Amino acid sequence: MNNVIPLKKESLSFGRQITELTELCKEDLISVNTLILEKLDSNVPLVQEVAKYLILSGGKRLRPLLTLSSYYITKSKNLKNNNSMNHIGLAAAVEFIHTATLLHDDVIDESRQRRGKPTANEKWENKTSVLVGDFLFSRAFQLMTKYGNTNTLKILADTSVTISEGEILELANDKNLEINEDIYFNVVNAKTASLFSAACQVGSLSANASKDEVNAMKAFGTNFGMTFQLIDDAIDYSSNKKVLGKNTGDDFKEGKITLPIILAYGRSNDKEKKFWKRTISNLNQEKGDFEYSIDIINKYQCIEDTITRANHFSNVAIDSIVNFKDSEYKEKLVQLVNTSLSRIY
Repeated sequence: MNNVIPLKKESLSFGRQITELTELCKEDLISVNTLILEKLDSNVPLVQEVAKYLILSGGKRLRPLLTLSSYYITKSKNLKNNNSMNHIGLAAAVEFIHTATLLHDDVIDESRQRRGKPTANEKWENKTSVLVGDFLFSRAFQLMTKYGNTNTLKILADTSVTISEGEILELANDKNLEINEDIYFNVVNAKTASLFSAACQVGSLSANASKDEVNAMKAFGTNFGMTFQLIDDAIDYSSNKKVLGKNTGDDFKEGKITLPIILAYGRSNDKEKKFWKRTISNLNQEKGDFEYSIDIINKYQCIEDTITRANHFSNVAIDSIVNFKDSEYKEKLVQLVNTSLSRIY
């Protein structure tokens, strides 16, 4: 029986790139975090307790970093002198939207761990998590109206709708092994890539970017988001708890339909299809089933094919910003996309 594919040390380079981008955006990120803490204030102590528990639990702030980087990539051409705080406020709004979706996600998925810690719904139950998620969405819209304009408000509002639609689409196909890749990609685009894209768009709009520049950042964010989620889904069948911040095989235990499972089921023989129906569709899992699932996935090279698809999206992301003037921010974004692929190795 095959073991879980070990990660090479090079996979840590993604973390290093996040650290370097964080350092590059250090002053602005401090302002974003200060604003986040300010907006977490509430007259209801439980709201603060739950919101701070998740939003201050060591997340990478990847989406706000995309907003800040997109701002500076276009600012060099369009805003020579600008003391506006709009990009700061919108970066905070993006993080609030992201955190709200995590709270709702964990309730829907009945998750018990996130980033190596008990989920909010595990500590405070589902009702509290859902309502605090709603609070964070509301705070995000307050920030949008204060720091954004009609265009940024429309982008983030539309994205919030898209994320919800993605959740519903995923729920409508829950445990359905017969879904095709198109449905899966629609879910990933809605739940993950849309917010990456929105983060990039509002950052560039804060710098008065041209329509072409905004569209370029939109394409970058969308395709980077697709890359990121595809690799995340592949890692669950080839990594360990230290890398993911969650238990290996969480997707399998939850019966979550991701690309490695879609590919494996489609290529399986009758006996193997029965295995997938028992373990994924019916969630009737026994000791050793996860290891056997990896055997089947490896047999049909499903991880390799998932990486191939992720690599396509990563190339599109990088090509989307090729015409921007060279800068540290552009360089870090390209490196971020490239190293996001290396997390699997």
